[in-house]
Amino acid sequence: MAPSSDRLPTRAGIYCRLSYAPDGSLEKVERQEADCRELARRLGWPVSEAHVFPDNSRSAWQKNRKRPQWDRMLSSIEAGEIDAVIVYHGDRLIRQPYDLEKLIGIAESKGIRVASPSGTRNLDSPDDRFILRIEAAQACRESDNTSRRVLRGHASRRAKGLTTVGGRRPFAFGVQVGTKMRPDRETGEDVEVPVFDLTRHCEAEAEGARGAADYLLASRNQSATVRWINERHTTTEGNPFNAKSLRNVLTAPRIAGLIEHEGELYKAAWPPVLPRDVWEAVRAYYQASASVTPYYGSERTNLLSGVGGAECGPCSEDQAQSGVKEVKPSFLRTKPSGGRNRKHVRLYYCPVCRRVGRNQALLDGYVEGRAVALLNDPRFLTELSTAPDHPDLTAELLQLEERKATLTHQVENMAQFPNVRPELAFAALASFDAEIARIRSQIAATAEQRLLARVAGVTLERWKALPVDVRSATVRALFRVVVLPTQQRGPGFDTSSVRIERKRSKRS
Repeated sequence: MAPSSDRLPTRAGIYCRLSYAPDGSLEKVERQEADCRELARRLGWPVSEAHVFPDNSRSAWQKNRKRPQWDRMLSSIEAGEIDAVIVYHGDRLIRQPYDLEKLIGIAESKGIRVASPSGTRNLDSPDDRFILRIEAAQACRESDNTSRRVLRGHASRRAKGLTTVGGRRPFAFGVQVGTKMRPDRETGEDVEVPVFDLTRHCEAEAEGARGAADYLLASRNQSATVRWINERHTTTEGNPFNAKSLRNVLTAPRIAGLIEHEGELYKAAWPPVLPRDVWEAVRAYYQASASVTPYYGSERTNLLSGVGGAECGPCSEDQAQSGVKEVKPSFLRTKPSGGRNRKHVRLYYCPVCRRVGRNQALLDGYVEGRAVALLNDPRFLTELSTAPDHPDLTAELLQLEERKATLTHQVENMAQFPNVRPELAFAALASFDAEIARIRSQIAATAEQRLLARVAGVTLERWKALPVDVRSATVRALFRVVVLPTQQRGPGFDTSSVRIERKRSKRS
């Protein structure tokens, strides 16, 4: 037999919900709870302190959004732990008809009462259920109207090349054009805050973003790029950059003069900070696998050690004489020289054959001298200024990768694509791989060219002031350094045992 609708509840629960709290504040939810407690006192409903259900920053309109406290409340009703629910307003409890039906289904024949400032309802009463269904339909209609207005506003701004308003000032954008008064989040008092025009560049930060992109593409080292930009800038909130925040800045469509909506890119109302091809190259770098973009270590302290640095000549010669098709160089590492009173001296050495060793400071000085001389050579400067450019390379690369992915899917699902001939498909995949490798090589060469342009004409004093990552990336872009055994003994440096081969541009 159903409980009487005339009796007062003995254990009431309170449900509170704040749709959107970007700062995580519970103030408005606590205010709702206080109002609900006052309503319970007026109605004479005892509140169960173990059954207060606050869903902070939870949408009841989005069907795929989870409401943990809502689910806990339903479980409490089903278990008979509470026999009433008090809510600040009906739309805090339900915004979709299916939520109401779920609540009615669980509360059936349990005499559950629902109270809000607009009145009380008995879920066992057909008349009250009818009223609740009308209120739920009205709430759903209002949500749909709000959504329609918001979407229309977004579409209008998108057509003008603008993004939604609000949020933090994006890095590299914003020129202060005035101030306005805004309530402080902590004190509630009005404070003066700056107003920015976000369609204009903050030139100092824009230059930092361009430098970071060039540095990243040339050095292929995220940690080094983070250190580089932290020496010059902070985020717009005054914090140091980390790998994630720098990636967010460099890959955001905004920085390329674009806005994104549902996967589509549109031209923005502001000029780009990064050229489109540079932005695409940065995105491709971040998307590349470890096999395409090798990890060179989190920190570089030596000019010529590690992958891509100085090579051991004897190891390469041994491989060539053994007839291997592809010679894999053995790169030098560093270590203390050892011996009494000589621990402050470091050596480059080959960890494989151990037939090559060279004083680190002397080898660095010799290679750096050659680099600075080349960067000031008039013929090199002319060559650098007349080098061809390929602005559409990355877009072409992305198209090729999409076509390759489509063909790969067809090959892996031959049963669904009977018209695909396997022999032709495999030949096409091989041609895709070759062309993708060629374009990646050209993109890498383009990035190196930009780095060289930034340091062209550098003086020796300015060169020494550059971070070791920049100097190392520059040397690797200019030369292949091969170290050979030396017969010289005593002081001095045997330059004849160091083969420095000038790298030529891979671009065509």
